[in-house]
Amino acid sequence: MKIYGLLNGFFYVFYGLYGVFMPKLLARETLGMTPDLLGLHQIRAMWMASIGVGIICILVALKGHVRGLTKAIIFITLCFLAGRLLGLAIDGAGPQQTYVEIGIEVFWGGLGLLLLARSRAQAPV
Repeated sequence: MKIYGLLNGFFYVFYGLYGVFMPKLLARETLGMTPDLLGLHQIRAMWMASIGVGIICILVALKGHVRGLTKAIIFITLCFLAGRLLGLAIDGAGPQQTYVEIGIEVFWGGLGLLLLARSRAQAPV
């Protein structure tokens, strides 16, 4: 679970850096639009928060509090998944990238649940 937490932490930090330093490119690639100045500030703010989440994941994993961290990562991943499914329900069918992201989130959340289940099975009674 420690590796799972660290991988998530590094993902959030590096993807966040991408959004902070390349918000126009990120907006074009993911939203299909070019934001105005306020939009750029909003994108940078959201992705800076992603960096913060990544740093928290890394620090908590290094401290050894991996069960709670794994639960938090699963929750965040399922929130992303729920947002995409809600988007499909409200907005209709999405582009192929949406389905790829849903698949990744189902896999990654499932992996976290598997790791939690295995840690419970190995915990001393």
